[in-house]
Amino acid sequence: MAAVVRSLIVAALLSSGAAPAFAQQASPGPSAPATPAPPAASPGLEIFGRYVGEYAGNTSGGFALASAYASEFQLGANYRWTHPDPLDAGTLHFIFTERWGSGLTPNAIGNVASVQEIFGAGLTPRLTELDYEQTLPLVPPISGEAADSAANAARPSLDVHAGRVIMQNDFAASSTYWGGNLWCSYQSNAICGTPVAAPNNSGYGYYPASEWGAYAKISPAPTFYVQTGAFQVDPLYGNRGEGFDLGLYGTTGVMFPLELGFLSYDGHGAYDGSVRIGGYFDTSDVPGPQSYLDRFVPAQSPALAQVPSTTYRGRSGAWLLVDRLVAGSSAPNARGAAVWAAYEYGDADTALISNFVDAGIVQHGTFRGRDDDTVAFGYYYLEVNPRLRSFEASLQSQGYAVPSNAVEQELEANYGIAVGKTVLFRPDVQYVIDPAGEAGGYVYPGGYVGLRNALVFGFNVTYAY
Repeated sequence: MAAVVRSLIVAALLSSGAAPAFAQQASPGPSAPATPAPPAASPGLEIFGRYVGEYAGNTSGGFALASAYASEFQLGANYRWTHPDPLDAGTLHFIFTERWGSGLTPNAIGNVASVQEIFGAGLTPRLTELDYEQTLPLVPPISGEAADSAANAARPSLDVHAGRVIMQNDFAASSTYWGGNLWCSYQSNAICGTPVAAPNNSGYGYYPASEWGAYAKISPAPTFYVQTGAFQVDPLYGNRGEGFDLGLYGTTGVMFPLELGFLSYDGHGAYDGSVRIGGYFDTSDVPGPQSYLDRFVPAQSPALAQVPSTTYRGRSGAWLLVDRLVAGSSAPNARGAAVWAAYEYGDADTALISNFVDAGIVQHGTFRGRDDDTVAFGYYYLEVNPRLRSFEASLQSQGYAVPSNAVEQELEANYGIAVGKTVLFRPDVQYVIDPAGEAGGYVYPGGYVGLRNALVFGFNVTYAY
C-alpha cells in the first residue's frame, strides 16, 4: 500500500521521475518539524497532509561528486471536541509519515548537518504524533459588551499535551510567520531542523520521530509563557523499522526541558517577534564526547578501540532564540520581512556540538503579484566539542588516521515560488565550509584527503493539502 501511495504522489507531482541516486543511509542530524494545520477553530474533524521532495547535488567539494533525492509523505488529523467555552475544548492530534530516498550529506559531503532537511529518521513508515491537548482557561469567559472572540482567546490559560508527542514542535520551535514555519524557509537541515545541537547532544525528540511524554505551557498573558515537561529518551525509535514500536525497552532516561518566551504583536494583533530562552537536562548515562569519533572514521578503524569507556550521568544544554518582523506584516499572504538568530550550547562532558549559531533573513512577497514568494538568506556556525578534537590530536600523535574536527559553517540562499495555495517550489544554493570542521590530513575511503568546501545546488517541492 505504501509503495502504491508513494508512486502515485511522485508521478503526479514530479513528472520528471527523479530517482534516488544512492542507497538509503542513516542521517546524523534532526529533521524539520511538520507544520501541521492548527486545531480546528470549531468542533469537528480536520484532515491535512503534504508531500515533500528534495533534491541536492554538489558540483564541487566533499569527498565525492554526487546527487540525491529524498521524499516524505505525511497524513494528519485533528479532532476537536465540543465545549461551551471554545478555549476549553480538548483536541486529539494524529500524524503519520513515511520517508524514502537518499542523502547527499552521508553519500558525498560528510558534514554534520544535512543539506536536505527531509532526509533521515529511519526512512520508514512512522507514527509521528498521537497525543491529546487540553487547554484550561485560568479566568472565566468575558461576557457583556466587552466580549469578543479575540479577547476570550487571549485569556490566561494552561495548555497540556500528553501521549506520543514531538518535543521539537514546542521547545526551541520555530516561530510562525505568514502562516508557516519561519526556519523552514530553508533546505539546510542546520536551519530548517533547528535546534541542531540539542538533538545531536541529547535525547531531544525531533520530527518525524516522537516519544512518550507530557508537557504544560502556562500563558498568563499573550506576551509571555513558561513551559516544561518530561519526555522519554529512546535512541532506538529513530531507526529504520521502529516506526510503530511504541514500547519502553529502548528507554535510556528522561528529558526535562524548560523554556520561557517573551512575545510581541503589532497594532493589528499580528505576531511580530519573540525572545525565547530554554534549556534541558537528560538523565541518561552516556559516554564522553570522544565516543563521537565513530561518526567520522570508517567502522573498521583501529582508532575506535582507543575511545575511553568513561560515562557521565546526565547531559545538559541551553538555547536562546530571537526573531523580529522588520517590515510589513506576518499575517498569512501579507508582504513582510523577518530576521532571526539562534544560539545553542552543549555541555563539555558529553556534547558533540559545543556551540551552534545560525541567523538569517526572509523576505515574504517579492515582485509585483508575487505576495507569497520568498527570498531567504541563512548562515550557520557549528563547533565540534574541543575535547573530541584534543582526543583526535592525541591519536594522530600515536599514528592513527583520524580527522581533526573543529568548526563547520554554511551559507544558503534560495527563492521560494508559490504555485497557487498548495504547491511551493524552492530552488536553492548552499556552500558548506570545512564539512565536519575537517581541514585535511585524514585519508577517507577512495583516497580523498580531508573534506573540501562543497558547493551544493538543490530544490524543494512541497504539495500541502
